Amino acid sequence: MFKLLLHLLFGSIFVYAGAVKAWDPGLFVMDVRSFDLLPDPYAAWLAMFLPWLEIFSGLAVITGVLRKGGLLVLNASLLAFLVAIGISWYRGIDIQCGCFGSSEASSNYAELIVRDLVLLALGLYLQIKGGRKVTSSPSSSPVV
Repeated sequence: MFKLLLHLLFGSIFVYAGAVKAWDPGLFVMDVRSFDLLPDPYAAWLAMFLPWLEIFSGLAVITGVLRKGGLLVLNASLLAFLVAIGISWYRGIDIQCGCFGSSEASSNYAELIVRDLVLLALGLYLQIKGGRKVTSSPSSSPVV
């Protein structure tokens, strides 16, 4: 039951984050551009694609349909976010994260990194431990 709640929590975070971005894609394009990591057409493509990837991957984690794939995608995304945030911090760029919509003003890099590390730890836990199915031991199974 505990792992089910963790799957629900983890998946819901990304469904929400993706939905907020998909609701106002123009604003999210500006957020992606603020990182100054991708040339213009690629930044726009990423901003249009990423919210839906988060929504569908989050739903996969919640429903259990393609759960391992959803976890893999979200964990890889978190690693990419951590790298992008770290590069921006190193370069001294004032990014607009946009992770959960436009309500985030100027970014606190340490806070963003800690938040993403906590999410990554949860995602990796679910990837490693959460996907295992409970099976009965051979001694408790009736022999036919």
